[in-house]
Amino acid sequence: MKQTTLNQSFVLEGKGLHSGELSRVQVGPGDIDSGYRLKVGKHTVLIAPWRLDSRHHCTSVTVAPDLEILTVEHLLAALYGMGVDNATVEVLQGGEIPGLDGSSLPIAQKIAEVGIVEQSAEARYYQLTHDVAAGAYGCCLSATPIKERELRVTYYLEYPDCPPACGMVTKVITPDVFLKEIAPARTFVMQREIESLQKSGLGKGANTQNTLVFNGSDVVNNSMRVADEPMAHKILDLVGDLATCGRRLGAHLIAHKSGHALNHKLTQEIRLKALGREHPGGVLNIKQIEKMLPHRYPFLLVDRVLELEPFAYVRAYKNLTRNEEFFNGHFPGTPMMPGVLQIEAMAQAGILGTLFDNQKMLAVLTGVEETKYRRPVVPGDRLDISGYVLKYNGRVGSMAAKTTVDGELACSTVLKFAFINAETGTVV
Repeated sequence: MKQTTLNQSFVLEGKGLHSGELSRVQVGPGDIDSGYRLKVGKHTVLIAPWRLDSRHHCTSVTVAPDLEILTVEHLLAALYGMGVDNATVEVLQGGEIPGLDGSSLPIAQKIAEVGIVEQSAEARYYQLTHDVAAGAYGCCLSATPIKERELRVTYYLEYPDCPPACGMVTKVITPDVFLKEIAPARTFVMQREIESLQKSGLGKGANTQNTLVFNGSDVVNNSMRVADEPMAHKILDLVGDLATCGRRLGAHLIAHKSGHALNHKLTQEIRLKALGREHPGGVLNIKQIEKMLPHRYPFLLVDRVLELEPFAYVRAYKNLTRNEEFFNGHFPGTPMMPGVLQIEAMAQAGILGTLFDNQKMLAVLTGVEETKYRRPVVPGDRLDISGYVLKYNGRVGSMAAKTTVDGELACSTVLKFAFINAETGTVV
């Protein structure tokens, strides 16, 4: 299989479902291995799971600390479902992807109209070999290995007072199935939920034509256009969120009342498993880390880098044993990792995230703010480290970072840093 992209660009225009504001985007070809890129003004970012947010009852992408684009899932679902691997989405106006008719159909039709072309590189593909699951508040989502090289999705939806939104649907995601059975499915809402959504400032661009409004068994001022439309739209949303994995996937996804938050969590785990398969020793192993960091025992506090988007995001870890030098003096009877060393570990991971040339420059901390500690870190723990660059101008910057153990927050902070000349000690 070869990677694919769009043959030419097309433009989407209309009101955002949540903002109600006019928005305009251009969807065009993408380079080999670029995935889905979002361009807003001077910013161009990879649409990856760690940039996603579900606070607004949709999937939004954090482009910068004060900039996000809402409701990207319908567009991503169309790209992924129609078989497009690489594309660039440029937001020309507004802060949301146009809602159009509330489905992915107009976008999928545009993709079919402009055409898809093969690229020279092999497609990125990941065949799941182990179960992955996420769950919360009575909802769950799992991905199970299958022999077939296909993405199969089963969705269980359960609104007891709304029969059309109760049931199970299974779809195998192919361009033909997506275009005919999934893309036409529109977003939906229960009539009883509308008031609270509007009070939250959402749904300003929604109406009974681009959103199915259910009142019991009835659809208000509309009718369903495909069988099991609510379940089909949930599959559409899941495909859109899963698209940020950056790979074609062979697996069976089984969802029970899952929404965007669980979709994002599972997609991140699948992406990390795929990276682990592609880079068994990590995106950066210890030998590569030692070439990039000047630190050495006992002060090298990063063992492996799992994910890296230069100048944007890093995810790494350090394994802790009783043999760590600092445990001998920090509460020896009840050994705990000093909080300042957790900050140092985050700073070192952040340096790796900027891929600087350590023969010419050194990165130094210039400030530590908003630090909070939530749990002790002890021998036997794996300290997971992640950092998201907030600002960076080539000389100084800041990064929001955190450490976790078994998914539980240990420490969070904001680090400020500067690059200095390694010989003179002056700011570059």
